[in-house]
Amino acid sequence: MKLFVFVMAFLCSLSLSAQEPEDGTYPVFRSCKQELSFEETKKCTSDKIMDYIKLSFNYELADKVFPTDLTTEFFVEFTINKKGKTEQINVKAHHKAIAIDVIQLIKRMPRFKAPGTVKGKPVDTRFACLMTVRLLG
Repeated sequence: MKLFVFVMAFLCSLSLSAQEPEDGTYPVFRSCKQELSFEETKKCTSDKIMDYIKLSFNYELADKVFPTDLTTEFFVEFTINKKGKTEQINVKAHHKAIAIDVIQLIKRMPRFKAPGTVKGKPVDTRFACLMTVRLLG
């Protein structure tokens, strides 16, 4: 079996319409603390989403679909709704099987502790990230 590793591109982001940290909060991933500052919550949630994708990704499928390629990329974007659930999942990948697998793993993502808010009201929050799976050896 080949060994794969994720290399994250710089295109990972959460989009919230709050202009200032005082105007809103970011969604809080299950293992992040709700007491964190705006920027700390943003970083923790982004990191935990990335960790979830890395741990849940089907590496055997990537090995089967791309047996001779050294890398494959996929772009994932979804909305964390007002109830803290993921929806509106869109994945662009080099192979349909990879896209379907990533959609399924995002659907299985646990509900967030708290949704994003603006002026105290829950709002939908977009997340987008370009991920690269690179063969190590």
